[in-house]
Amino acid sequence: MPTNSERRTQILDTAIDILCDDGVGGLTHRQVDSRAELPAGTTSNYFRTRQALLEATAARTVDLHWQRAEGLQSAIGPLSRDGLRAFLIRMLEPEDQYRRWTLARFELFMESTRREELRPLMKELQAAAVKTATLIVEAAGFTPTPERMDELSRLLNGFVFSNLTIAPEPGAQDAAGLVDRLLSAFLD
Repeated sequence: MPTNSERRTQILDTAIDILCDDGVGGLTHRQVDSRAELPAGTTSNYFRTRQALLEATAARTVDLHWQRAEGLQSAIGPLSRDGLRAFLIRMLEPEDQYRRWTLARFELFMESTRREELRPLMKELQAAAVKTATLIVEAAGFTPTPERMDELSRLLNGFVFSNLTIAPEPGAQDAAGLVDRLLSAFLD
């Protein structure tokens, strides 16, 4: 039998999947129980209200992003400019699981425009994204200012958002060309 911590993680990871597939409107206690194959009422035992479930899901998304940043920090070695370019292109053309987390992240960002209580979590999520981008850029020997990294992160988020919503086919936009232009504009 899973521990409370494991069950909580299972519930929140399932909630993230629901955000990806059905959006915020599809996130209900019953849907989480069904999708996670849990007994009816399990999710509501952990998160009494839909708001509590949504906030905990947002917090889990933040935690996953920080885990990714920490993993990068410990794993990333020195990068050449070409290595940085390749890394950024790969970030803009994500594999399926990261693409799904990105969809969930954007769902939460959009929902935070309607639910002010989510905004602190979204600010933390943006901070994690900036930290991740900073680690990658610094590994290539650059020392950009925090303001420049925030700008770069927002531009990359906009590109990814557009690819997910306007041109969902992988490679539909020129990620390599964008990265080349951004590197020239931000780091030269």
